[in-house]
Amino acid sequence: MDVDLKQLNEQQKKAASSKSDKILILAGAGSGKTSTLTHRIAYLIKNEKVKPANILAVTFTNKAAKEMKERLLNLLKSNLDNMWNGTFHSIFARIIRIEATNLGISSDFTIYDSDDQVRALKKVMSNLNIPQQLHLPNRFQSRISRAKNNFQFPDDLDNNSIDSFEELLPDVYREYQSYLGKNNALDFDDLLLKPIELFQNNPKILEKYRSKFKHIFIDEYQDTNKAQYLVIKMLVGDKGRICVVGDEDQSIYKWRGADINNILNFPKEYPESELYRLEENYRSNSNILKGANSLVSNNTERIGKNLWTKKDDGDKIMLMETEDEMDEAKSILEQIHHQMFTKKRSFKDIAILYRTNAQSRVIEDELRRNAISYSIISGTKFYDRKEVKDILAYLKVICNTRDAVNLKRIINFPLRGIGETTVGKIEKYAESLDTTLFDALGHVREIPSISAGMANRVVEFYELMQKYRALKDEISASELTSTLATESGIINYLKTEYDQLESESRIDNVYELFNTIESFVAERQSSKNSDTLNAFLENVALMSDIDALNEENNSITLMTLHASKGLEFPVVFITGLEMDLFPLQRNSADTSELEEERRLLYVGMTRAEENLYLSYAKRRRKYNTYVSSVPSLFIDEISMEFMELKASKLSSTRTIKSRKQSRRKKMLSYFSDNGESQENEVSFNVGNLVYHETFGKGKVTNVEGNGDKAKISVLFEGNVLKKLIAQYANLTPLEVTD
Repeated sequence: MDVDLKQLNEQQKKAASSKSDKILILAGAGSGKTSTLTHRIAYLIKNEKVKPANILAVTFTNKAAKEMKERLLNLLKSNLDNMWNGTFHSIFARIIRIEATNLGISSDFTIYDSDDQVRALKKVMSNLNIPQQLHLPNRFQSRISRAKNNFQFPDDLDNNSIDSFEELLPDVYREYQSYLGKNNALDFDDLLLKPIELFQNNPKILEKYRSKFKHIFIDEYQDTNKAQYLVIKMLVGDKGRICVVGDEDQSIYKWRGADINNILNFPKEYPESELYRLEENYRSNSNILKGANSLVSNNTERIGKNLWTKKDDGDKIMLMETEDEMDEAKSILEQIHHQMFTKKRSFKDIAILYRTNAQSRVIEDELRRNAISYSIISGTKFYDRKEVKDILAYLKVICNTRDAVNLKRIINFPLRGIGETTVGKIEKYAESLDTTLFDALGHVREIPSISAGMANRVVEFYELMQKYRALKDEISASELTSTLATESGIINYLKTEYDQLESESRIDNVYELFNTIESFVAERQSSKNSDTLNAFLENVALMSDIDALNEENNSITLMTLHASKGLEFPVVFITGLEMDLFPLQRNSADTSELEEERRLLYVGMTRAEENLYLSYAKRRRKYNTYVSSVPSLFIDEISMEFMELKASKLSSTRTIKSRKQSRRKKMLSYFSDNGESQENEVSFNVGNLVYHETFGKGKVTNVEGNGDKAKISVLFEGNVLKKLIAQYANLTPLEVTD
């Protein structure tokens, strides 16, 4: 029986039933991309008789992968176990485990999270005699990750060293990779690099996967980085069929390697490809949608589309002017009460979004004071809690004894009296014999400098771990974990080392971990116990922030704008629309950076279904002092036709027109784009005293360049330093000093 496409609109039908081998579906926010994608896959399976085993469907989150599979099962009413469906990292982790011997690694490798990576880098830096006071391990971790996402290796970074950090980076990178190899570990980014290495060095293996994956689907293609682009291009080859779905207006992850050019250049890379624009929005009311369109149309890095909806105009976008961040929080609370009492909203209908995590504190305080339930996405994740990570570390070592990073985490937890000095001696012994730290534990009595009593403690720990390594194939992963937590002393430690309230909270987290593993085991009843344990650890390592969202909880959701992508809420608040905060630009001359910030706001706006609130504060506390704020230039890019202005009770009331003129005047001093020059050019020199409407009195400290393009650095009252473009600086000379 063929798949019914009647529920799709005309453009969706064309995309779902296309005969083309190369397809780009340009899907605007809320335009039904998941429905289109799943119907196309179902159409190929039912109508074109494509085998599920020949389909590879790649997403960016476990949540999206799960939703895709559920929809396909509903459409096809058949088993899809043979279809490969998952995130980039889970798909390629699976390939790496299958082909591990061809990569010179063991299939039971550990996936290091960011905490594990930093611990590994501390050891690497120690080996290279690089003091942590000179350079932080976290900085090396971030820089190496960026290099891997850009498909760069240590040799690619050897030239053009601009400082001591960049000079040390290649050696740290090399030693770090070597250390990962010794620990039979891969980091998150290696899961993309290793398949490329595999395919480059083994053409027959590449051909095997090309033959298998005859139809490749990529969701959120605008978020792919160079490594993801390359590995997919290798799999597609000359004859493969590829369908990518994405929205260049929602490309917001440049900071972690995403390259918008991957989607922009798709029609050029595949000239025979077909392009389908999904422009009918099913999520937001017309005012929200038109407001978002008017904003993002200011970008140049786009293929172009114009979203529309059959929904009514609905409420206009509410622009809230507040005095400071506390007034902003109170104004948000006032509107939450309004939504709840006039529109009968539940807490879970509401999301509060912000550009930086630091903005949440004041909002949280206000919600707590008013006994309003809330949950934070991107806060401390469940699997990042210490008691949970400690148990996971035990499990990682049980699965992979070469993992020295996690072994050193647990060897003296709970306290066994095995100090760092003893561990250091065992490490040196292991290195002298070219064996692993774990194996060296079993020979600790052969190390003369370690006392018999200390050796007994080490052997006791070693035998405990060996016992559970033997048990991992005999009992379920959930039973092994709960028994281990008791016998190792972790449960007793949590009961005795904390006060009653914290102890109960931490033990509850441990029991929740047991429940999670038990649920995971139940879903994989056909797998071996050890395979299930490995799979669970991999699943934890590859979880994203959005996967932690519990949509059943009746609480207001707080999160960064980056974390909100892929979600939707009836009511959305976006806070802090001020220059230097949103857009948060590190380089005011970087147009592409500004465009990404604009896309980020567009993403936030299009999360809203019925009500959208934008807020800015006239001043905000920074470093224990209040600093005047300039409203974001994005506010003036949203057509006032779709907005209404609301001043807080503390803020003065003027006309919308005068507010807009005031914002425009303040904003022009930041950017030279699309502005008009001042009629009377005034030149400034170092030492000039000046006045600015927003920042007050100041002194010119530096001038770069000449004429209206000159950049003027001014130190204002309160020790506030600003760099302004002369043409738009709006500076009034006060007097000239000698």
